Amino acid sequence: MKKEDKYNISFSGLSEGKHHFQFKILKDVLNSFELTDINDVDIVANIEMIKSSGYLSFDFNFKGKINLQCDRCLDYFDYDLDFSNKLYINFGEETSDLSDVDEQMVLSRKEDKIDLAKHFYDYINLQVPLKKIHPDDEYGNSTCNHEMIDKLEKYLSGDEQEEVKTDPRWDKLKNLYN
Repeated sequence: MKKEDKYNISFSGLSEGKHHFQFKILKDVLNSFELTDINDVDIVANIEMIKSSGYLSFDFNFKGKINLQCDRCLDYFDYDLDFSNKLYINFGEETSDLSDVDEQMVLSRKEDKIDLAKHFYDYINLQVPLKKIHPDDEYGNSTCNHEMIDKLEKYLSGDEQEEVKTDPRWDKLKNLYN
């Protein structure tokens, strides 16, 4: 299978009805598109496609993990994912990849296959949490890098603050505010 065909489904020769597919989504999906906060990905996508003469319906079930950088300690950690998405494809004159609107898109009647790589990329990136922090352990303790957390606490508490040296000529101007 060619690299560009890795995430394609050829539907033209399939009979109408339900069809099942499974894809192993790896880092190459991330490398094919723009910037992302995801460092690595290892996800299995189980897909149920319903083919009809006028439309295609996809039920995606994703399960696996992505590797993210912690916003607090900057170490990398694995974030488990288990989610579902739907995609409805109607056939029309031209392909229109506006799948953001009601999980629908239009595919040209001339097409005989669909590339799901962009959809996988979008669905997975939408699962990245806004605040990327190591999950707590079973006792509720942070699993962040303890060295980094200790340094952050040390600097945030003010133990290591240097005295700010100012020019004495400017100190007189500060008295004007009083």
